[in-house]
Amino acid sequence: MRPSRRQRAAEALAKVAGTEHLYTALEEFSLPVLPAFHGLLSGLPRGQVVSLDAPGALALALLAGASQEGSWSAVVGLPELGAVAAADLGCDLDRVLLVDRPADRWADVTAALLEAVDIVLLQPPARPQAGIVRRLTALARRSGCALITTGGWDGASVRLRVESSSWLGVQQGHGHLHSRRVKVVAEGRRTGGRPRSAWLWLPGPDGSVSSAELASVTNMSERQASTTTPVSSTHQVA
Repeated sequence: MRPSRRQRAAEALAKVAGTEHLYTALEEFSLPVLPAFHGLLSGLPRGQVVSLDAPGALALALLAGASQEGSWSAVVGLPELGAVAAADLGCDLDRVLLVDRPADRWADVTAALLEAVDIVLLQPPARPQAGIVRRLTALARRSGCALITTGGWDGASVRLRVESSSWLGVQQGHGHLHSRRVKVVAEGRRTGGRPRSAWLWLPGPDGSVSSAELASVTNMSERQASTTTPVSSTHQVA
């Protein structure tokens, strides 16, 4: 998705003013996230870096909101990405570019994509050097692309981590794992300097992402109790 006329105007004014890479106006724009994330962040900040502690469902779920609204994303360095899981979490795979094994050129590949799409999800092969961090952070800011990284990133405006996680579905050795309840914590400048936390279904019993606060869990449990039949002993988890 191309920047709006207002964004392009802000960038042009910044260049005329001689502020080079500092396009402050772009920071006021963000890409949509799924409603379940609104307690953590209002959106993915354009031109800034969101750092995750590890790859997985959380990373894919962050792409889903913007993807559903027509934004293009690119995933770099994640050969284990599950396309089916991404689709179940809400990603429009027709708008996701995959570069699973960029090898030693991962920084150059990422740099090119930062100027071509709205969101780049990156897993560096190792902790990146300071020069690469500065280069890619500056490119994200200049292009207005949201850069999501896994494994830590110095200077990220938002850091998200899964603090607690539990799977549901198995009872007394029988059944299937069908949902995971996680506590996600957000820290950094975009949270006003104070950590925020929220409980999420990641995924929920239907495969989607939704709130897993106590009230939501109680309502879901009541609905399941009224509709679920006992699980046969032939369906066992290995």
